[in-house]
Amino acid sequence: MSRLIDKKLSRRRFIGLSSCTLATAVVGSQVKVLRALATSGDISAPVAGKDDSIFTTCGMCVNKCGVIARVRDGVIRKLDPNPHFIKSRAMLCARGNAGVKVVYDPDRLKYPLIRTGARGEGKFRKATWAEALDLVAKNLNTIADKYTRAGVMFASTEGTYQDHFFNQLAECFGSPNTVRHPTLCLSSNIQGFSATFGTNPTPDVLNADYIIMSGANRSEALITPDSIDMLKGDGGRRKVIYLDPRFTKTAAKADKWFPIKAGTDMAFILAMINVIVSEGLYDKTYLQNNTVGFDKLLPHVASYTPEWAQDECEIAADDIRKVAREFAEAAPKAVYYQGRRSSFASNDTQMRRAMAILNAIVGNWDVKGGMLPNAGIKLTPHDYLAPWYDDVPERIDAGSVAFLSEKDGSWPVVQERVLAADPYPVKGMMIYKQNVLSSVPDRAKTLKMMDQMDFICCIDITMSDAAWYSDVVLPEATYLERQDPIESLGGPVPVAVFRQPAIEAQFESKPCLWIMQELATRLGEEIAETFDFTMDEYIHHQVKNNPQILTDLKEKGVYFERTEPNYGSTLGKRLKTVSGKIEIYSQRYADKGLDPLPVYISPTKIPAGKYRLIVGRHAFFTHGTTANNAYLHEIMPENTLWLHSAAAAQAGLTHGQTVKVRSSVGEETLNLEVTDKIRPDCVYMAHGFGVLSKGLSNIYGKGGCDAALIETKYCPISGNAAMHETLVEVVPA
Repeated sequence: MSRLIDKKLSRRRFIGLSSCTLATAVVGSQVKVLRALATSGDISAPVAGKDDSIFTTCGMCVNKCGVIARVRDGVIRKLDPNPHFIKSRAMLCARGNAGVKVVYDPDRLKYPLIRTGARGEGKFRKATWAEALDLVAKNLNTIADKYTRAGVMFASTEGTYQDHFFNQLAECFGSPNTVRHPTLCLSSNIQGFSATFGTNPTPDVLNADYIIMSGANRSEALITPDSIDMLKGDGGRRKVIYLDPRFTKTAAKADKWFPIKAGTDMAFILAMINVIVSEGLYDKTYLQNNTVGFDKLLPHVASYTPEWAQDECEIAADDIRKVAREFAEAAPKAVYYQGRRSSFASNDTQMRRAMAILNAIVGNWDVKGGMLPNAGIKLTPHDYLAPWYDDVPERIDAGSVAFLSEKDGSWPVVQERVLAADPYPVKGMMIYKQNVLSSVPDRAKTLKMMDQMDFICCIDITMSDAAWYSDVVLPEATYLERQDPIESLGGPVPVAVFRQPAIEAQFESKPCLWIMQELATRLGEEIAETFDFTMDEYIHHQVKNNPQILTDLKEKGVYFERTEPNYGSTLGKRLKTVSGKIEIYSQRYADKGLDPLPVYISPTKIPAGKYRLIVGRHAFFTHGTTANNAYLHEIMPENTLWLHSAAAAQAGLTHGQTVKVRSSVGEETLNLEVTDKIRPDCVYMAHGFGVLSKGLSNIYGKGGCDAALIETKYCPISGNAAMHETLVEVVPA
């Protein structure tokens, strides 16, 4: 169950391996960095000074763009983009600019809290760190003694390496039950493309001449550099085709928008493949040399004609043919963009497989303007020997899906099995910066799951809904107040980043590493040994084989080894698939009893008076974590329910009217937005509102929560939550 390292690293050996020192690094920059870095070599030292400009990395979303914090008299006055940061094209979005308000948010957690009333009542008392940590450790050990260490589950989201320390504590504590954000996000993407290419590649958006996007709303759901590069193109030849039931900002920027019927994307893709193979628009030599299974694809797609797809996705057959021919003509500088978003339906992995196969048959692998393999910056890992516990069972969701990530798990399955205590009870929750009551489908079910816990601890920077229902709440220092380890951000042009504290941690907040170390000392000597290092030692160890990384991070705030993708680096080499080639037909899937080629399944028909609930993102909100930010809240103070004007008229509903939205698992109340920017059979509401926590003063009582409506459904291959399979009704409030 635990990952065992061949040789345990003692503290003495760990320090010995960290041979480089900051004193030997060359310091020279137009931008000031931490004085402590250049003088004492103590990376973790806080900043104090009259006028400083500090290189760090944004923490407002997963992009981790380069930032310069402008500090005067110990106060962060402004955040600017790092001009050296190639991944974000030296830009900073609205969320990144609003990061200052994270530090100076009156709603931020200021000191440890211990619950005194009933869960959800909001009654807490201030506690010392020692008292709070003692209580957490005591409860974890009590649950472990009674239910084994698998009786505690560890839930986390993504942050620059800090979630690594949280998951290290979980592994060393002995719990197999870690659940992370990917199964609420991109697990099916990773699985579908990896089954085909051996990796989840990155589309070369900047150089592609033809891009098709299905629901990947890159003008609002920002991913760098794709969101920026999408609008550039090469010499004006760029063409973007966008499919989405909703008219988004990306639809507005596209050359053509198709309001596709929700859940039918695979039908569109299979019909495109049908046209390309039946008309011989593929590269025969390329397929023969680089793929396996193309001969099986030909008869498989024979029935998936554009005429058939027209009835499924409600896009004209002639349009499907035109797009397919244009796509093949533009190849290999053509990509069907897979995006990074929540899965649509329970067959999502197979839909992603269809996307990957379409890309493969036009020969766009590892070429300019095509699908590129990702690379990373090589860092020396911090190895540790996790203690072994003989009585710990396997993951509670083991065997639930075909390809389960042992690190990420499957949130929908974990939720159901914990509620049923099947195959064993889980009675404790450690939560690191994941608002499970906002992100996990069926909020009522999540509340029920939390209610049956003997103990819940939440580590966060604000009083999220998850914190509101916890027994102990621990305040983490914000990303602008702490030192994070170096992290490699993979991609065709990988970069290494880290975070430096722009100011001292405010109030009594502490960085995650400190919290994990303090808990480790209370949980036992063997666990504490795995955390026996300082942040300074950790970072030195990461760069012991390449000190230039740290030098560049100090001088430029980013490290990179090239500014262009290394095109063709994998051509003629073995891929990380069973065959070593691009697998159009997956023998691995066949061996598991899965369809080796994508088989289309029609979505559930929508009864009269109901609508399909679809989810999406805004450029100024990161999931559910930034809606309470005062600067961003001013842009969007609450969410509304989008409903097509024809559907509203038929239901007798008017714009601005307060309505109730009901599904089989919940009901939410919010105002109606009547618009033609959505299909008549769908409704949409922005994520991040309808919160339960009164500690989020800007958004409490505002709008509705989509997680309260979405039913628990998931992909049986990846375990990814299916976010677009819930039907709702809309009635006057």
